[in-house]
Amino acid sequence: MATGQTTAADGAPITDAPTTSTVLPGNTGPTGATGPTTVTPPKDEPSGNGGKNNGGAKPGKETKPQTNDPKKEIIPSSPNPQSADGVDPDGNPSTINIDPNLGLSGDSTPVPACDGSAGPPKNLVPLYIEAAKAYDLGERGPQILAAINKVETDFGRLNTVTSYAGAIGWMQFMPATWDSYATDGNGDGKTDPYEPADAIHAAARYLQAAGAPENWYDAVWAYNHADWYVEDILDKAACYGALQDTSQVDEDLKFFVCKPDVSRSLEVPSYYMRAFESAASRYELGQRGIWSLAAVARLESDYGRGMTARQMKDTGAMGMSREEWKTYGVDGNDDGYVTRNEPWDAVSTFARMLWSKPTIEAGLFEHNHAAWYVEAVTKEARQVAGECDTVKTTWDIAYPAPSTNATEINWDNLQIMNPAAQNDIASGQIDTRIINLLAMLTQKYTISVSSLKSDHSLMTASGNISNHAGGRAMDIAAVNGVPCTDQSATSPCTEVGLWLAGLPEGIKPTELIYGWDLDGATGSAFALADHQDHIHAGFGL
Repeated sequence: MATGQTTAADGAPITDAPTTSTVLPGNTGPTGATGPTTVTPPKDEPSGNGGKNNGGAKPGKETKPQTNDPKKEIIPSSPNPQSADGVDPDGNPSTINIDPNLGLSGDSTPVPACDGSAGPPKNLVPLYIEAAKAYDLGERGPQILAAINKVETDFGRLNTVTSYAGAIGWMQFMPATWDSYATDGNGDGKTDPYEPADAIHAAARYLQAAGAPENWYDAVWAYNHADWYVEDILDKAACYGALQDTSQVDEDLKFFVCKPDVSRSLEVPSYYMRAFESAASRYELGQRGIWSLAAVARLESDYGRGMTARQMKDTGAMGMSREEWKTYGVDGNDDGYVTRNEPWDAVSTFARMLWSKPTIEAGLFEHNHAAWYVEAVTKEARQVAGECDTVKTTWDIAYPAPSTNATEINWDNLQIMNPAAQNDIASGQIDTRIINLLAMLTQKYTISVSSLKSDHSLMTASGNISNHAGGRAMDIAAVNGVPCTDQSATSPCTEVGLWLAGLPEGIKPTELIYGWDLDGATGSAFALADHQDHIHAGFGL
């Protein structure tokens, strides 16, 4: 069976994806079948209007004829690896669809899967949802249709390929099977296996006739008679999670903007606070959800500060197991990847787990099966809870840009003291990591920047080329109107310096200089006498 390549996430993938050969449609073993292999499902009428397969063989029954697992196959050499005799509907040689939009309108950005691979394109998701609703396939219907589409034609990129066995179109139907289940999914009066809406609706109809949603195993097995195929489809579907049509927006969703209790305000990094607000709002967990997420992050990792880089890579700041990441993984910062050591991804994944349970307490118990843990989180949540404002949002909110991990810069809270430095930002000369820090800082603080690139010398006082020269550093001269000549333990500049020193690896400056050492002997921060009036934050190449 055709299997698409796994795209690794930036950073650590969620699970260790096995290395496999990519086997393209039409070469799945002796039978060669890569789509529905029979004219009718194993049971009931072929009409597709309610036929069920409630009995059927149990998964893995030895007497079932099996197509071979492509992971164990040798791909025959051929000038056209898609098909030895591959032709398109007009009899021309098969080609691969390299149009990034797959010939469809709308956003073709992939929905991220839990293993870090690229999931279904967003502009196909409404078709899966529509088809699943039309044939009563239930909650799992859209993601199973998406998984079949992935395995058969890589979401339509190989839809013009005809398999060795003769399977055709977006969902790789055998022609005789298509004749029985052809469906007009887009309402144009035609049925075309190369048209995505028609093919996806036909697949939904076929699966319903084969027993879905009551018996997904047998329904998918009817699509391709192999237990390995069924397991591959069900695994991929689970990894896609609950697919949602994001083309329509609910204008009544609530978004919270919160401040922790004053006694804890210095402990909760603002970057994490924004993640708690976003995740709890999106998963409708309310204010209790915000403070519960904050409590978990505090107890599990002290907001990432209490974990090593290895621990952050393994479990994330919320201390989740690999199984939890696989089941609930969410791209919280909207960068196209699900990455464990990214706080927004970790918080959103944990929020999704809480949302999937009847109560927050049930979700906490799911994470750590101990009553004391639920009590500890509840107690911590009460202590950290502060005040929240509620606003309406269309979810067109400022999520992290793909090249950063923060919201947009709040320009009302940023003062660039030198016009040359203002031009540095406007002309794109400043490293995205610095822009990222400014974006995070200005969500909470008013920052005065005294130097970026053009307003700083090429060399440092010690004779080295400065990171300022590459646009990779900034100097902060004041915070909340208080000059950084005040470097006492409770000053605003010290608060910001400590916050910078406590950021996770990858976001944390690799060069942090102040009038005194902000993170001890083992960290990247150090003290210099000529930095007693500003904070220097920079990154190496």
